[in-house]
Amino acid sequence: MPVRTGSRARRRLASAVLALVLGLLGALAVPVTASADPGDPNPNMIDWTVVDSFQGALGNDIPLREGQNDYPQGNPPVDGFGRRHILQHGVVPDHEDIQETVGTAGFCVPAPDDRVICTNDEASLVVVYVTRNDPRSGDGRPFGIITAYYFLPCIQAADCTGPEQPHKVDTSLTYTGAGTAVNGSPVSLSAKLTNDFGTPVGGRSVRFALGTGGTQQTCTGTTAASGTATCAIDPVDQPQGTANTAPVTASFAGDDDYNPSGTSAGVGLTSPTELDYTGAQHLANGTPARLAAKLTDFGGDAVPGRSVSFALGTGEDRQTCTGTTSDTGTATCTVDPVDQPLNASATVALSASFAGDAGYLASDTSAQLKLQYATGRSYGVSAHVDLVGVPLLDVTPQPDTGTVRTADAITTDTPCSASYTSLLVSVQKLCPKVATTLAPGTVTASSTVAQARVGLPGVPLIEVSGLTATSTSRCGEAVGSTTLTLRIAGVPVTVSSDPNTEIPLVGGGRLIVNEQLPSTGADAGLKVNGVHLVLPAGAGDVVLASTDSATHNCGD
Repeated sequence: MPVRTGSRARRRLASAVLALVLGLLGALAVPVTASADPGDPNPNMIDWTVVDSFQGALGNDIPLREGQNDYPQGNPPVDGFGRRHILQHGVVPDHEDIQETVGTAGFCVPAPDDRVICTNDEASLVVVYVTRNDPRSGDGRPFGIITAYYFLPCIQAADCTGPEQPHKVDTSLTYTGAGTAVNGSPVSLSAKLTNDFGTPVGGRSVRFALGTGGTQQTCTGTTAASGTATCAIDPVDQPQGTANTAPVTASFAGDDDYNPSGTSAGVGLTSPTELDYTGAQHLANGTPARLAAKLTDFGGDAVPGRSVSFALGTGEDRQTCTGTTSDTGTATCTVDPVDQPLNASATVALSASFAGDAGYLASDTSAQLKLQYATGRSYGVSAHVDLVGVPLLDVTPQPDTGTVRTADAITTDTPCSASYTSLLVSVQKLCPKVATTLAPGTVTASSTVAQARVGLPGVPLIEVSGLTATSTSRCGEAVGSTTLTLRIAGVPVTVSSDPNTEIPLVGGGRLIVNEQLPSTGADAGLKVNGVHLVLPAGAGDVVLASTDSATHNCGD
């Protein structure tokens, strides 16, 4: 390296020596404390005032700003810049030396992030500046000089091989992605890569990882001009731990220009749930109903220890209970006793719901449960007789309870009839009744006829007294019976108690006592006609004391 002569060379050498001495002393000094800029972590706030200006080899503007001090106590530490930074470590080099250094193209080497490092061996000076504009300055000019310092001439050749080479730039990653994730759904992860001056670093690969161990999921994104890299995990599949937080890491491996960096964060993890009803399918008023539902997560695993609310019916008829899921995910509770109205479809709406919590999303389910009910009918007499196509007798069922359909305990109040009298049929004291009970559900239809006399053309006179017919049904069973005293053509007839006892009549007619016919469309049911006279040739029939009972929706 050539040796400078004259006052200027001596001044430069003296300045360099002074800079080194002051730099050593400055390292032992305690930093001055000043009011902090609310937007900057450095207690020595940034002063964007331009204290000097220089021109680069291409005519570019290079300001020297007042800047800010270093702040090594920060987290992360803050590197200062400008005049304040330079003064912390020495003295500000001469204007002419800085201008010569930055204005000579051969002295300057571009580095990452718009930095330029200029080394002037002749002046023993290094100047580092940034060409980009920082909008915080408010003046539209470049960021300018970061640092400038003298270095002494090399004492040994091995100590100095030429201009300072660009060094790798420190980087930092900041997580900017989603704060929550839902298992079974995609989540967007992102992070911003910046250099140690906060400048975005584009075009670099960032690797993301969600979770740990064998269940860790990864993806990779490339930073845009804004420095932000984004990628998606789709779908999220993470174990739902007690902490309900899944760790996220982002890492930049570094390259020829930049040092590596990484960051970590936690995202709130929730899982969808599914609630399936598994309880009773059939209900009976007056009895308890066991309601149950199974709660599982998005992977089908049981979710224990959660409260599930159940409701039978709607509106004013709504009955509720609550259960907690077991280790198998099943919650149970009992409504006791069931008290629900009977609708046209004989169903009761069931709803069950899990309200959700910090780890699991809400879910619900519904069902239509079958409500047990009873039907029945009872009447005293009915008849329809034709003679050679000419109507002789037409008696509608009377007295008649009509068809009863109920899920409650009831007893009909149909009035008894004192008598029915015609030339062909006369009947006295007819009483029909249908009664139901709960727990267990039973329906009994009964009909009594004190006396009856049937005298039709072509058949012998039939006389009945003390007639009672009964039909009783409950889930799994239906039974019937008939009691009476019978005379045919004035002769007493002993009648078996067996169902469907048939007595042939002179002239071709048939008399059926204790006629029992199974009900159709019911779980259990039976129709009992105490006396059923069937005329020959389809001329008609007469029924005394008819009863019908049935139960429905008994279940398995």
